[in-house]
Amino acid sequence: MPITWFSSKEKLGTASLYNTNITLNTIASVPFEYAYRVQVGLDEKGNIVIRPLTKEKVQSGDLDEYTILQISLRKTYSRISSTMLMRNISEALNLTLSDKPIKFDTTWDEVENVLTIHNVK
Repeated sequence: MPITWFSSKEKLGTASLYNTNITLNTIASVPFEYAYRVQVGLDEKGNIVIRPLTKEKVQSGDLDEYTILQISLRKTYSRISSTMLMRNISEALNLTLSDKPIKFDTTWDEVENVLTIHNVK
């Protein structure tokens, strides 16, 4: 009998944007379980993308050190804390961020190896 295994990477996750951090729920955090650091950027559609980085990639010297951010992993969530990052996101996407979260759906792109936070713009 063929079995189809369920993957938490295929489910929709949730990202909450605050004025000081991005918090990812359990589903959205799965791809970062073994990440050493991350990079955060914007795609051409105005979606936020987060790329997990290995320790080897970070230490290779191929990346701009100012684009590398720490991610804190907990049992039920993960968090990227940076007031400067959130200020940049707020300005780029014309969002008003505060201590109350703005929530967005996320999906994992296996091919590009990035988590996309959708419909931010």
